[in-house]
Amino acid sequence: MSKQEFLLNFKNKLEIDVAGNTSMDDIANADWAVLAAGISTITPASSETSDNTPYYDGEGFSDTEVTGKHITFALSGHRLMGDKAQDYVAARFLDIGDKLRTLCRWTDAEGNTVTSVATLTAIVPFGGAANVKQTFSFTLALNGKPKYEAAQTTGGTSGQANKAAKADK
Repeated sequence: MSKQEFLLNFKNKLEIDVAGNTSMDDIANADWAVLAAGISTITPASSETSDNTPYYDGEGFSDTEVTGKHITFALSGHRLMGDKAQDYVAARFLDIGDKLRTLCRWTDAEGNTVTSVATLTAIVPFGGAANVKQTFSFTLALNGKPKYEAAQTTGGTSGQANKAAKADK
């Protein structure tokens, strides 16, 4: 029987490239900064496009097929001045267009990584009552199909990495 455990959220690591590279070809040149200090919540979401066309052989019932995805990570917490990642995001509050694009990398609790070009959206560089810490929030919106890499393991493949490797075949 395998050991069961609840995974803790802080074991996920989300990073952005503060050098501002905007191509997957530039991953080797990335200056990764971890989005962790001052961040109290990260909420991933997948806005899906689906098709549920009913066919006659379904006798009036339909089958759902996901035909597209838009993945985002909403981050919020408190503004920590001097934090490399937060300073990079906050400095783009007034920017539009390509100035809001950068690379991002998510490493899950098992060591699998997802890398993508992302756009910084809904940046809130400060706010709140006069007598509290400044708030900080923004959303990372992944652009295009992200690159998935299974964790390198010693002595076997982890359960999630094994499932992903099978799914890619």
